[in-house]
Amino acid sequence: MGKPLDYLPLPASAEKELVASLCRGEAESYRLLYERFAPRLTRILQRIFSDPQLACDAVQATFLVVFQKIDRFDGRSALFTWMTRVAINEAHALRRKSARRKVAPAMDPDEPRRTPEQEHGDKELSHKLNTLIAALPEEKRVALLLFEIEGFSVQEIADIIGEPRGTVLARLSRTRAELQKDLYGWLAETPAAAHATRGRDHV
Repeated sequence: MGKPLDYLPLPASAEKELVASLCRGEAESYRLLYERFAPRLTRILQRIFSDPQLACDAVQATFLVVFQKIDRFDGRSALFTWMTRVAINEAHALRRKSARRKVAPAMDPDEPRRTPEQEHGDKELSHKLNTLIAALPEEKRVALLLFEIEGFSVQEIADIIGEPRGTVLARLSRTRAELQKDLYGWLAETPAAAHATRGRDHV
């Protein structure tokens, strides 16, 4: 199954015209922007913060900021990259204000259909991977989810979180290595999961 339409980037010309329409205050452009980007922003924030209500609230706040400050968008990054950075900042601000954080799986990877004999091992692996990712420090979890799940490039992630590209690259490399080490150690002690995932790349 392919990714949703909102994963497809807008052509540069279409993005430029959308930004121009937003700057002119055209109501239809507001609707188009929200319908195009709100679902994906919500998914990203849910995966990062494990709090569906926080994600929804932050997305609403994000669009208010974007509508108010679209004239400050300079085009040095893609529009969605800029909006993702705004969304993460808004989520941090809301979390600090509310001081609430629900416990939920950090991600829900799309696992391929397995044979009946392997389903139990698959569930164990998925749960363990989610647990390991949820336990990562936030800066590592954010970079990993944006790269592995959302498909952002290293440079786009650097733009979103405001850190040098080399820092992000090193962080991703260390995080993957740490997860693989922990996961392989667990698989060595869990025969059912090891059999179910034989020959697969886990992280």
